Amino acid sequence: MFLSFMILIFSRGFAMFDNDFAMMMLGKPYRDRCCSTEAVDCWGLVVLYYRLVHGVNIHHSDEYCSGGNFRTCFESEVVYWKKHQEPVLGGIFVSYHGNNPSHVGIVLERDKILHAREKTAVRFDRITTLKRLSTRVEFLTYASNTYSNNAGNAEMDRGS
Repeated sequence: MFLSFMILIFSRGFAMFDNDFAMMMLGKPYRDRCCSTEAVDCWGLVVLYYRLVHGVNIHHSDEYCSGGNFRTCFESEVVYWKKHQEPVLGGIFVSYHGNNPSHVGIVLERDKILHAREKTAVRFDRITTLKRLSTRVEFLTYASNTYSNNAGNAEMDRGS
């Protein structure tokens, strides 16, 4: 049993699964511009998820650390992500209020998300609930750390 677990860790390069991450982070307090296992904001939760579950250090804009507003941070990051019509397990959602991106989180199941709610904590919700509370919701997966063809259509839809 131990050997098969070690082979799994070696083959994946990391040991945490979606559910392990969710249980570790559930209930952790929201703290603006924070990205740790003790407290996070919505973007920090996404960064930690990709690092601990997928073994990927996603691109992290300087605007985030310097206190830029969410839209400014989003515009500098979205080029590294690929847009999808439907939720993708392990991908993220971006919710909008009006034409402005306002929140992100992780798609864990077909209709289940994990996100850090402002002024509260990390929690589960349904995508259907998120859609009712938002002007629109987009779904993305991480493409790469470089501006490349891998990102495909991962650019902000400025016309909406």
